[in-house]
Amino acid sequence: MEEITQEMIAEWKSKYGEIYQVNLGGQAFVYRPLKRVEYKQIIGTAEANRSFSEEQIVQKCLIHPKADAATLASEKAGTISTLTDLIMVASNFGVMEEPIKL
Repeated sequence: MEEITQEMIAEWKSKYGEIYQVNLGGQAFVYRPLKRVEYKQIIGTAEANRSFSEEQIVQKCLIHPKADAATLASEKAGTISTLTDLIMVASNFGVMEEPIKL
């Protein structure tokens, strides 16, 4: 497994802006938020069921390690769903903060 270096992080931040890292099962995953246009493309696809959508989101947003269909298929069953949930939170889905009544 390739170690994530500060140089890699700097390059990714320059390319993607916000990036995040999470360790699942001893493996580091680096991802970025989903853009609105990407989200609309995924949910607008005729085949867009939950499993398809999760895989598409992870393929678009996972920076490291690279994710292709074969790689995703070999991951532990919950890895893709967990990564999708984390990507969606980073993309401002779900209430992260209590609204302030004005």
